[in-house]
Amino acid sequence: MPNMNPKKNPMPSQEPDVRNHNFKEVALGYTEEIALDEAARCLNCKNMPCVSGCPVNVQIPQFIALVAEGKFDAHTIDTEIEED
Repeated sequence: MPNMNPKKNPMPSQEPDVRNHNFKEVALGYTEEIALDEAARCLNCKNMPCVSGCPVNVQIPQFIALVAEGKFDAHTIDTEIEED
């Protein structure tokens, strides 16, 4: 069942007093649990405005479906997403 909560999960990030002493990514990324919850928010829109709004035409619904199945590795994502 889709997660109909309109509020997305906040992205975990480094605290300012930590990140001001390094050059690492500020965003730490989602945990598996949060990624699955975010994937459940996809409404599977017929016209896919997320794809048409993406400047590089990423097939976002296919990507989200793989995340929802727990397939996080880059090789699986690269081989299973169909390019249009």
